[in-house]
Amino acid sequence: MTDQISVVYTFTDLSTSDQAFTKEIVQKNLEGKLDSYLKKIITKSADAIVRIEYKVKYHEITKKYDADFLFAYDGEEFVYKKEWFKILADLVNHAFQHFKERLSKK
Repeated sequence: MTDQISVVYTFTDLSTSDQAFTKEIVQKNLEGKLDSYLKKIITKSADAIVRIEYKVKYHEITKKYDADFLFAYDGEEFVYKKEWFKILADLVNHAFQHFKERLSKK
């Protein structure tokens, strides 16, 4: 299944540890929260592809994060954008929670 899921990311002004932490949280969300939802998409069509693109930016002065997530799946797209988020883990988890809610309505 993982060969049908593409993850692309861009980091701006994030420390190396924040970058690794963000990648880890994304992976945990893919394997945990979304695993069953993504399997349904992929098993529906042999050529189905799920693409997740995300950008995370850190503002040194305010100590806050901005993020843009684009979830492309089954010919559809879901965008989640947030600015001035204080806790990086919450920012990423919220994006995946909203995506999961979107998928559960299908």
